[in-house]
Amino acid sequence: MTVKFPGKDHKYGEFKDIIVPMRDGTRLAAHVEFPLKDGKPDVTKEYPVLLIRAAYLHSAPTTSWYGLFEYATANGYVCVEVAARGTEKSEGQLQPLANEGWGADGRPDNDGWGIHRDGEDTIAWVKKQAWCNGQIVTSGISWQGASQILTWLSGDIPGLETSVISNPAINSGFANGLGYENGFFSLNLNVFWAFMMVGDLLAHHRYSPIIEEKIMQDNALLGDPFGDPRKVNAGEWARKYGLKNIPIMRQLPFWNKMVENYDNIDFFSYDDITKRTNKLKKPLVFVGGWYDLMLANSIMAYEHSVANSISQEIADGHRLILTPFSHTARMNEYRFANEDTDQACLEIDWFNQQLRATSSELFQKGKAIIYVMGEERWRAEQDWPLPDTELTEYYLHSNGNANTSLGDGVLSTTIPTSESADLYSSNPANPVNNMQEHTMFGGMNDHSGNEQRSDVLVYSTPVLEEDVEVTGWINATLYASTNATDADFIMKLLDVYPDGSSMHLTTGGVRGRYRNDRKNPKPMVPGQIENLTLKMRATSNIFKKGHRIRIEVMSTNSSMYDVNPNCFIDLRTCTEKDYIVADQTIYHDLEHPSSISLPIIPADAQGEWLDWPYAPEKTGGFDHHAMAGKPSCTEPIQLDTADLPVIE
Repeated sequence: MTVKFPGKDHKYGEFKDIIVPMRDGTRLAAHVEFPLKDGKPDVTKEYPVLLIRAAYLHSAPTTSWYGLFEYATANGYVCVEVAARGTEKSEGQLQPLANEGWGADGRPDNDGWGIHRDGEDTIAWVKKQAWCNGQIVTSGISWQGASQILTWLSGDIPGLETSVISNPAINSGFANGLGYENGFFSLNLNVFWAFMMVGDLLAHHRYSPIIEEKIMQDNALLGDPFGDPRKVNAGEWARKYGLKNIPIMRQLPFWNKMVENYDNIDFFSYDDITKRTNKLKKPLVFVGGWYDLMLANSIMAYEHSVANSISQEIADGHRLILTPFSHTARMNEYRFANEDTDQACLEIDWFNQQLRATSSELFQKGKAIIYVMGEERWRAEQDWPLPDTELTEYYLHSNGNANTSLGDGVLSTTIPTSESADLYSSNPANPVNNMQEHTMFGGMNDHSGNEQRSDVLVYSTPVLEEDVEVTGWINATLYASTNATDADFIMKLLDVYPDGSSMHLTTGGVRGRYRNDRKNPKPMVPGQIENLTLKMRATSNIFKKGHRIRIEVMSTNSSMYDVNPNCFIDLRTCTEKDYIVADQTIYHDLEHPSSISLPIIPADAQGEWLDWPYAPEKTGGFDHHAMAGKPSCTEPIQLDTADLPVIE
């Protein structure tokens, strides 16, 4: 660590409503934060620029609350925040993350959707400003994270030096995307985000008076969620109205595009990083959270960047940081020891190292910095996936009665021989509740309550006689059948504590109609045994001596995913009246060895345990994930926009 938090007395200035023109003439709105000397900005001096591109300029929720502007301006950076096309005061139509990268280059014609290259144009504008020294770095989470990696993949951008890319809202081969995950529609995420954006769109009169009136009528129909956001209930709304006709949502063009293209997955190629293989020439940092809905995107973007760097030196220069956090703020009850992190300090350390040749000790420790749950400590690793990983199959066993945690389900490394299959009935109208996380604010939570349901199968190891570490990507093989024409099969990995609490680590699954090909859905054949691959998110956890390793198998996960009606009908329009109860069978015998593949890390292969240098008590700054809704330590001094020289 080479920088310290500048303190509560630090002041910086802000120029608001700066116009940034795009090549098609659309004008985007920006704020510019400037260092001050004796209370005044020196606009004749050249500075490196920290650029943030987002859809949230009106609130800057993922930058201002944790002190990034304070750190940046105190270290001689100018900060530029730009509102995405169609948001806040920026002109154009909101097309979520469609115009951040390579535009129409190499993509199918999407009726004018996503043809612009706003990221590239914005950087070109910043670079030619007299107060920019030609060096540009970028930062941000979610939309801001996506806008960074998509711009990097659009081509060589002069002046773009490095980035800290956190939990990017991108597509990664259609498996882990902004709107869909492994064939599931990310219901909570999509409804929450769309609802959040409606306020901005209404405030800036993006819709005609007729549409605004319809939105307010829909708001009344739903019991006024605008007045009380706690009334937002994605699962209930989808079951009652169907995805395509959810009140309020149905008035939003971007929502309709997302839903209309449920099975036209190529439509979303505009932010699919696997479609671009630009040879990266600068090292980047990727940040993910074990409980973040965009975790897989962070890791896959890192892996993609390593594989597509111009040289081994650049590939080795990329860094991956994996935290115990959710997407934004931490609001669940469970707190880990040693988790608090001053991410703003970490970011400025990295930028200084890349631009000013300073040395930050953490980034010399290894390519991957991970938080290991169970042990609740940070560790440096020399590579990702971790060296010496031992992929180990843990097989499902029972005598046909694995229903609930009181059943006879067992998880072990022994291959099954002759065993009775497990059966359960899944009712979409009474789904299993996703307890581990709110879409945006989550973390480790106890799932033992769900394990009392007969539609949840539970398989556990015996009590562990020694610690077992699991770190890395997790996949499962499930042999299953259904008496329906469609069904979901979902698996969760959990750490069972001696007190009986069952703490969730990661989730994954497969939607039956997409079992062979995401682009070509086919009905399931009732009674036919299928060999299903369940892709799960990565995790890192040491199952301590005295604990147990557990998996749950189920067919609903509300409202993280949309509910499957258990029949091969249109998922966009089906409602509760279309749902049927399906009987599911899970097989585990010699011919059908259902299992989960766990990346076991031997104790002697572990990396270097760290004394975390970015703990706020060491930096004097803020814990990033504890600051939601709280103001930054300093309100910027408002400066006259006319005093900032701008070259269009």
